[in-house]
Order: sequence, then C-alpha cells, then structure tokens
Amino acid sequence: MQQFQQIQEPDCFICACGFSCQYIKEKEMEMHIDSCPVYSAYSEFMKYIERKDIQNANEDQLRIMKAEAKVYVSRLEMMLMIYSQQQQPMLQKAPSQTVQCEKCKKQFEANSDFDKVWYLENCSHIICKDCMLNICKDDFLPKKSNVTCVCGERFKDEEIKQILGRDLYEQLTEKLNLSLQNIIECCHCKERFCFQKGNIEEKIQDQNGKLVQGQQLKHYIENRFKCSKCHTEQCKNCMSIPYHTNMTCEEYKINKAAVKCRLCEQPTEIQKNQPEALQTICSQQECQNRAKNLCTLKLACGHFCQGIKNTPCLPCLNEKCAKDQNEEDYCNICFTEGLKSQPCVQTTCGHIFHEDCLRQKLEAKWNGPRIVFNFMKCPLCNKFLDIQVPHFKKSIEQGQILLKEVQELCLQRLKLEEKEKDKELLDPTHQFFQKPLDYAMHIYCYYLCFKCKKPYFGGLKNCQQAADQDPKVEFKQEDLVCTKCCPLLTLEDKCNKHGVDYIDFKCRHCCSIALWWCHGTTHYCDPCHRNIKTNMTKPCPGVGKCPLGIPHKPNGEEMSLGCSLCRAERLKAK
Repeated sequence: MQQFQQIQEPDCFICACGFSCQYIKEKEMEMHIDSCPVYSAYSEFMKYIERKDIQNANEDQLRIMKAEAKVYVSRLEMMLMIYSQQQQPMLQKAPSQTVQCEKCKKQFEANSDFDKVWYLENCSHIICKDCMLNICKDDFLPKKSNVTCVCGERFKDEEIKQILGRDLYEQLTEKLNLSLQNIIECCHCKERFCFQKGNIEEKIQDQNGKLVQGQQLKHYIENRFKCSKCHTEQCKNCMSIPYHTNMTCEEYKINKAAVKCRLCEQPTEIQKNQPEALQTICSQQECQNRAKNLCTLKLACGHFCQGIKNTPCLPCLNEKCAKDQNEEDYCNICFTEGLKSQPCVQTTCGHIFHEDCLRQKLEAKWNGPRIVFNFMKCPLCNKFLDIQVPHFKKSIEQGQILLKEVQELCLQRLKLEEKEKDKELLDPTHQFFQKPLDYAMHIYCYYLCFKCKKPYFGGLKNCQQAADQDPKVEFKQEDLVCTKCCPLLTLEDKCNKHGVDYIDFKCRHCCSIALWWCHGTTHYCDPCHRNIKTNMTKPCPGVGKCPLGIPHKPNGEEMSLGCSLCRAERLKAK
C-alpha cells in the first residue's frame, strides 16, 4: 500500500497589530480584517479595494465589481481545494478534479496539469497554453494586438507577452507598427515597401473560376499584395502565403481548421467506411473519379503516396519531406492544378506529373500537320520520356517506332539530295557539325498520312514554319495523304529506280510542288493552301521562267511530276 506523508500546515493568522486567531475561524478573521486600520495600511489587496471608490460608483459599476469579486473568490476556493487535497493524509488517492479548455475542450487535471493551462484574468476562462499560443500568433496582426478569448474578452498585454515570449512579441509588434504606417514586409524575402490597394473595378476569379464579390472582393482589394522582389502572393492582414482568394481572413481561418478534401482542398467530412488514404476525399464527382486510380498506401514518413495504385510508390510530395517537387507545385503539363490534386507518375528522369496530363500529352502527339516529337520529351529536362507504368508502354513504343521511321527517311533524303556536304555539317563552329541526323531532322518536314498512317515527305521545314505562323491556315487531318495513297497515282508514274516514295504532284493552281491533298480531288502547295478561293489559278510564266523547269499541263489540272530525285538529277545534268 502506498504511504503518504502528512503535511502540517500553519494554523494561526497573525496581524501586524498583534491580533491572532486560527485559520479555521474564518468569521473572526474576516471581522478583524474589516475593522483593523493597521492591516488595511500594509495589505496590497485592501489598498486595491479602497482605490475602487465604491461610494461614488453607480449601480451598474457595483454589480460588475460584485461579479468580479465572486470570480476572484471562486478562484481562491479552487486553489484552497487543491492545496487541501495535496496536504490531507490518505490511504488511497482521491479522484482528481478536472478543468476544460474553452477553446479545444480538452480536459486537464487541476492539480498535475496546472502548468498546462492559463487562467485568464479579465474573463476567468481557462484556456490551455497551446491554444493560447495559437490564438496570440494568429490574431495579433489581424486584430491589431487586440487578442481576445472565445467569449470576446480581451487578453491583457502582459498575458500576451508571457505567452508569445519577448522575441516573438517584439517581432509582431514591429510588423504591426509597419502595417499602421502602410508599410508591409514580405514574409518570404523580408523586402519592405508601401502597400497600394487594388482596383475595385478589376474582375477577380478564384482558383475554381468563381467571380470574387462582396466582402471577399473588398478584402482582396485591401489586403492582397504581390512582393515586388520575389513575386510571392500573400495577405497583408494574416500573412498567409499564397493569398486566400475569395475568403476573408476569418473565413480562411475556419476553412484552414476544417477537414479538407485531399485532392481539391474543399471542406468535407471524414468517410470512415473508406480506406484511410481515401477518407478525406469529398463527394464531388471529379474527385471521386480521380480517387479510383489513387494509391492507398502510406509511406514510411507517415504521409500518403500520391501515385497511382498497383504501381511502385512515388517519393513523398509533402513539403516537409520533398526534396525537389512538392505537392503544392503545379503540374508542368497542365499548369492549372497542383500535383496533389490528381494521381501522379514519375518518369525515369525523376520528374513528376499528373498521370492524366501525361497520358493526354502522349495521346494527342503533336499539334498541326508536321510531325514533331516534343510530345515524347519531358517538359522539364527535354529528355525522351520513359515511364515504368504498364499502360504508358504502348504509347511510348508507338512514338519510338515513328521516330525511328522519320529518322531513317530523313537520312535517306539527305543522302539522295547530296546534302551530306552542306556547310552546316562541315563547319566546326556550327551546331550541326558532324551531326547529319540532327541536321536532317531540323531541315526536313514530314507528315503522317491520314490513310496509311505512315510518314511522308512534306518539304523543307522553313516552308512549314511560315504556314504554322499564319493564323488563316486551316488544318484537317484528312487532307494529309501520301503519294502512295493518292488515287491519282498511276503505274506510269512509278519510278523504275526509286519506286513511288519520291513521286511529286504539281499544285493544281500554280507552278509549284504540291504538299497538300484536299477534298479528295485537289493538290495544293503551301501558299495556295493558305489562301484557297475561287478563280485562284495562276498562268504559267512560260518556258525558261517556270519554276518547275519541265513541261507540264496547264494550271487548273491535276498532274504527276514523276520522281523528284530523278527530276533533280536531270536538272543538275543540264
């Protein structure tokens, strides 16, 4: 059995005037204190009471002072009860009395946890020291140092100083003084500058495209700023980074404390019937669809994996663990949402993107008619993509096959056109010095035939670049048809030496080589294709002036020019 040592307490009250009585005789002690001028002269508490001047107070003031006195007495009784429990001899421990924090509602033992709670002097409420610290830090600047209890009663300055500590209190006070002078300090780089309000007429939208109006717009105009040095967007009032668009500071504080959807950060409720990783996914259909493909495993650090299920886990993207990219970074493909908003994948080069964005990038391939292979490259390091996820394998393999075909065709044409000795390949200072493949890929333009899905030659790249920059150009995939698939090609057009791979057609409307096959009936060169209209046929300038250099049918009729390589050899021989 645990033994308890009995503590002897002093049992005698002695006044400076010489009067004495036992403490248990409270009535006798009260009567002496009330009548003894000596006690009133040296007691700090009695001096404080006499300064209240209750004789001249009105009824309301008297009622307030009475309530204050009762609060003080109740505190004293609680302390006496605590001391009494500590000092009385017991054979077994009595149940301890608890107090509750008015903020977080957490229970504390009045005896053993006495140093963990704070008894507020103005309102007598009890708040744990953790909540006190958070309240002081969060509300000091927004409320201009008028930090209040949950009941609305203001904390005393001395209480705020003790809770924050001298250094933090002085830092916040300095920031408050700057704010009152309309000078703000960037939370990120510490740059100071004069704050300028925004334009009330400006149309502001939040991250969901919703128009900011009313009190939220007023708050945005009066508090949102962007640092002129580091360009960080933040709130002047609560110093949050980034600025909480379409929310006041109070709304943001409530929103921040609420349970939020793991993907969209909108307030939600915990779904306890789901796996732990999916319990905070909201009910919006978009989030539910994304959650179907989201990994449910927890990493060693305690954070959830942001990858896709049934694949190796990604490195942790939480800002406390991430080394390079973190969950707040935008996906460098869509540039509209952070990485945490969707399941992600990591390339072998180490970069992380939204799985859906990367899939769409590979499926869309290239924009415009000309084949380009940027869709196969990492947006961050420009290396060719390699993703160790099964459903990406087919798209990457198809892209690699097409790349190999185009590379082979480029080298063949470079050799047949005798461009292997171009100055760009022979000049040591040139970027293409001794790089024939890179040079060929740079100067030649290839299209993908709509019918056979094979690449075919479409001229020099600088010609296509001019078309790409022309906003009037209308691109239709069905217009891209190779020579082999052209219905106008006959056996007579076939070259005995080079086959049909290098057969050219004349533009129907001028004396140029056609690159486009449109409407299933007509060949166009680039300039004519960009300016299709009625009565656009141009007359041939005649023998010696015709750019084709060979006899041909009148413009306005379809005609095969035969093998381009053989034609080039004949012109060269002349």
